[in-house]
Amino acid sequence: MTTKIQPYRQYPQNKVRTISPSNEKILSDNDTITQSDIIWTPTYSKSKILQWSTILWISLGTLIFLFLSIVVVIPIVVLTNKTNGTTNTTITSTICPTTAITTTVTSSSLPFQCSNYTTITDETRSPDYSGSSSCDNATFPNSPAWFRFTGSGGTLLASCPIDEYRCGTDYPGWYSGIYPSLAGAVTSGSVCYNSNGNLCYYTSSILITNCNGFYIYYLTQPSECNLRYCTI
Repeated sequence: MTTKIQPYRQYPQNKVRTISPSNEKILSDNDTITQSDIIWTPTYSKSKILQWSTILWISLGTLIFLFLSIVVVIPIVVLTNKTNGTTNTTITSTICPTTAITTTVTSSSLPFQCSNYTTITDETRSPDYSGSSSCDNATFPNSPAWFRFTGSGGTLLASCPIDEYRCGTDYPGWYSGIYPSLAGAVTSGSVCYNSNGNLCYYTSSILITNCNGFYIYYLTQPSECNLRYCTI
């Protein structure tokens, strides 16, 4: 039995309607292909879509984290530093620590000077005062005498260096020595005057008596008019 094979051009040629790269529809010879018959439906890789979505979410999460760090974390740190006193501002104080006054009572009576002294009440002797200068030559005698300081200006001679042009003078005087710890006791020390960058440019010797609740000072007038005793 012999089979006759038709030439290639004699095979029926069917028209193809393209719907997508993976979906074809066979048309008959009587069908005609129009513009609407050619439909191309693009396909995308799901893995690529998921990859870009992940990148976008990560980026959005990073931006939200940075925003919260700026708005929430930084104010908390600043507040904590202020609470702990770790601010960058430096405050300089000219006030010396106050020397504790003993209230110990001894068996012996207090010395004579504890009831024979001159009281000075002068708020311009405070380190907080930086007004016009005054002279101590008119306040204190040439020969030493006992004095007690009272009032808002201070009750003790300053026990640390005071900045120049404070206490109502150019060169304030401060006590460099030890206070007596027992009632009725007397100690000696020096008053230093801060001048020309030298904390003890001028000096003078004094005595201090503990009068069981307050101190009195054996003072004389300074050697210069622009020197003055400073109190706290």
